[in-house]
Amino acid sequence: MKDEKNTAPVKKNRHVILMVLLALLMLTTVTAVVVVSMIVLDRTTRDHRVHIIENTAKLASELVDGDKVDGWLENGKDEAYESTAEILESVLHNTPYLQYLYVYQIREDGCHVVFDFDSVDMETGETVYGGELGDVVEFDESWADDIPNLLAGRPIDTKETVDTFGWLMTRYEPIYDSTGRAVAYACADLSMAGVRDYVGTYVLQIAIVAVIFLAGCILIGMRLTIGARRADRMENLIEQQKRDKELTREIIEAFAKVVDLKDAYTQGHSFRVARYTEMLARELGCDDETIEKYHNIALMHDIGKVGIPDSVLNKPGKLTDDEFDLIKSHTSRGYEVLKNISLMPEIAIGANAHHERPDGKGYPLGLSKEKIPRVAQIIAVADCFDAMYSDRPYRKRMNFEKVVSIIKEASGSQLAPDVVEAFLRLAERGVLKAPDDNGGGSTESIENIRKQA
Repeated sequence: MKDEKNTAPVKKNRHVILMVLLALLMLTTVTAVVVVSMIVLDRTTRDHRVHIIENTAKLASELVDGDKVDGWLENGKDEAYESTAEILESVLHNTPYLQYLYVYQIREDGCHVVFDFDSVDMETGETVYGGELGDVVEFDESWADDIPNLLAGRPIDTKETVDTFGWLMTRYEPIYDSTGRAVAYACADLSMAGVRDYVGTYVLQIAIVAVIFLAGCILIGMRLTIGARRADRMENLIEQQKRDKELTREIIEAFAKVVDLKDAYTQGHSFRVARYTEMLARELGCDDETIEKYHNIALMHDIGKVGIPDSVLNKPGKLTDDEFDLIKSHTSRGYEVLKNISLMPEIAIGANAHHERPDGKGYPLGLSKEKIPRVAQIIAVADCFDAMYSDRPYRKRMNFEKVVSIIKEASGSQLAPDVVEAFLRLAERGVLKAPDDNGGGSTESIENIRKQA
């Protein structure tokens, strides 16, 4: 009996020791999870922002025509400059975390401003005014080591700085002319404000959950395991990786939204045309990669409208011949904006050729038949359909059967015959007809409606 009494405290102490050891093991594991999560989140967040800034600077460098930079600095602004400035400013305002976007020509006496846009400081909320064309900005001391490379037109690494402009991640992307000479740099500054708070909040949430989890594990002992709750802590990281893959698509869609917001008469037009283009391409037997490419090209087909004055683009009355010619110039304007984007060289085709006609009476080049690029043939039918089969402030959408008959009649003259046949097959299956279409709609001739369509 004496031995049994003596072994009870030993078993009890052993249990306490095991619980303490388990608690310490869990605490150590939880601490390791928090630290590793903090490191992984911080690294992933930074990688995500590096990805954004490098893509944005690359895009901006391709939007600027390197052959015109010296001319702008010497002779001042022209129409191409204003058009480029509008597109670059839309990049600034539609790219997440982007604080500043500017274009400098680096010379011995400093940075010569080509483009520099006003921005709002993300930390203070105050407006930071950009420079004017030709202004000279002195070299910042934090860039002293990079000045020789900048003067030589060589690429430099993305870097972080903390100065009077705040905590920024900066990327300088060379802009080359047609001879391959670096004539300027597209410069993007991404705000890092809130990164530490974001990571700290995330880690705090993990720590709170971990403490509760640890207390529960101590209460119920060795029956619980740590691994059950770790997987949920990685959801945000996986979501961010998914967003990285969609970044290029989001930038293109952001541009499309800029176009649709610019034109009050055609809200949502770019996205609808892209959807119809995708449906037609699939009906014509295109593969998934081509369909995705055509979708993106269609999203940008009206980008040139950004350069059309609002007074003409949103005119409520009938357009004059001169105004209509100005509207038609959106094709060549769009081509000029998009032609230098090497990431997707075909993206300019849709903007330039979607108003060409098989009979050669289209614009801007008067191409005919097979000389019209395939994607432009498809966008032309999608564009024509949406122009007639969508509500506008000055008229309701046309009757569906009327629209189908007009497109059918245009086959071979205004529209590619095989694309029209694909359209007719889709129309017959009912996939193009709006769910709320009960057979109404205008039956007026489209010739009487001379608008932005």
